[in-house]
Amino acid sequence: MENTEPKKKMDWNEKYGKKNKKKMGKKGVIIIVAIILVVLGLATYGFFKVKGAYNQAMDSLGDGTIVEEYGKKDMSTYIDVTGEVESQNVENITTTLQYPVKEIRVKVGDHVKKGDVVCVIDSSDIDDQISDLEAQASDEDKLNAKEIESASHTLSTTAATNERTLDDANVSVSEAKKAFDDADADYYEKLDAYNNAVNSGASEEEIAEKKAALDTANSTWYEKQYAYDQATSAYNDTVEKNSETYQSAKDTADITYISNTKSYSATATSLAKYYKMKAKTEIIAETSGVVTSISAVEGVIPSGAIMTIEDDKNLELNVGIKEKDYFAVKEGMSVELTNSSLDNVKGSGKVASINNFSSADTTSVAAAAGAAQGAVADNTFKAKITITDFTDMLIGMKVKARIDTGEEMTTEAVPYTAIISDAYGDYVYVAEPAGSGMYTVAKKEVTKGMSGDYYTQVESDELEEGDLVIAYPSTVKENDIITINEDDKDSDTDKNETKDESKDDKKDEKKDKE
Repeated sequence: MENTEPKKKMDWNEKYGKKNKKKMGKKGVIIIVAIILVVLGLATYGFFKVKGAYNQAMDSLGDGTIVEEYGKKDMSTYIDVTGEVESQNVENITTTLQYPVKEIRVKVGDHVKKGDVVCVIDSSDIDDQISDLEAQASDEDKLNAKEIESASHTLSTTAATNERTLDDANVSVSEAKKAFDDADADYYEKLDAYNNAVNSGASEEEIAEKKAALDTANSTWYEKQYAYDQATSAYNDTVEKNSETYQSAKDTADITYISNTKSYSATATSLAKYYKMKAKTEIIAETSGVVTSISAVEGVIPSGAIMTIEDDKNLELNVGIKEKDYFAVKEGMSVELTNSSLDNVKGSGKVASINNFSSADTTSVAAAAGAAQGAVADNTFKAKITITDFTDMLIGMKVKARIDTGEEMTTEAVPYTAIISDAYGDYVYVAEPAGSGMYTVAKKEVTKGMSGDYYTQVESDELEEGDLVIAYPSTVKENDIITINEDDKDSDTDKNETKDESKDDKKDEKKDKE
């Protein structure tokens, strides 16, 4: 019998929808969570690894390279030159005696005083001649010979004594002059301080203090001026007295020669000659100083200079002034002396003279390189700087002389520390934007001019106003990628006792011009 019960209608979801799934167990959930955590961990690890690498790269660039905008700077003008310390008084010791050197009593580097015996000539042949002549000479011959030798000795001794007393008087004048110059400078310093206190509305107590200091400086000024006048007067008296004593000794010697020589026998005349030669066998230093060279050899007849003695208390510097700086330098200008590698070596001086004709500068490395390439060497004018005061300065040292021209000017300049020099000239490094706060180091050639306390004037076809000049380039090289120290880029500096214009001032000035 057929089943006539109608068919059950199928639900749409049963026919076309998703099939019923079994419910996921705990194990499946754990696996999925684990996978998600692994993916997140890998992503986090990658992020921090990249960030760490970036931070490490930034850290390797340091705190930023100090830069300063290129442009016009207010600067006191100086002219920097270099030279080698020399002695004002150089003595080349010689002798007319044609006999071997018996003994050299000094060595190179020894300090000697004027009048010290520095060398002895072998007198054995002279002694033999004197013995033979004395055996032939009568008592009268011997007496006549002694008179001649004595007159000659008195004249030479008087000359040496006069020179020593004149040197002593000259030293006294120099010391008095320095003391007066110091007092003069101190007076004007105290005067400026007093005037500044009055003009700035300082307290009565501060003004009184400045006035008392000025009064003291004024009294010292008169005291040192009087001492300087006295020393100068004493020097002039010494010159006059020395002239008189030398002339007297010379007259006595001349009278001895003229009155008696004709009546002297040939034996007496020869004997007098050898007595005089004997007196010259002990060679003395004519100046105090240091022995800088010895050419003579014991046992050998000297030819030329026996040795050289240089006065290391009175020093000078011979330098070359560039053609472009010639008319800025005047005699009497103050000079500051320093040594680039020895801070304790320093001094001061004055421009004593400057030649009015030029000579080619072939001393510098750059000039030598230019000459090798066929370039024309720079012309320089030789100038002499008298060193008036110094500390730990030795003959032969290389020192920098900064000549104070006393001029004020505003000109394109960069920090003097920014300039690098090589055989081909001078240049600076500039920080050029490379994006993302990074900068590329670029080289720009410059020509140096006058120098101030902090800035050096430069001329350049490659630099433009606003370029970021790297102040201390020793830590970078061309094409390096760097960061810069933004705080220093536009900050004012008092290193040259002036302030640069701020960015706002420059913007206002630009608007005014427009």
